[in-house]
Amino acid sequence: MKNILILFALLFAVSNCAKPVDSVSWGKKCIVTEDKVVYSYVWLYNKESGLNADRIQCKEIADKK
Repeated sequence: MKNILILFALLFAVSNCAKPVDSVSWGKKCIVTEDKVVYSYVWLYNKESGLNADRIQCKEIADKK
């Protein structure tokens, strides 16, 4: 019981620090910058700013190998 209360307290503390999330996108998507590649299967993003990751960039990475 103590562990559950600690877990809820931590989740509450972290949720107050998070940016507003309007949408969730599922599926592998990538973002390529100058010096790094970031990919994920779950993306949380704001509808106003949009999602910069897409599947096309993942294909470009595979073609370069």
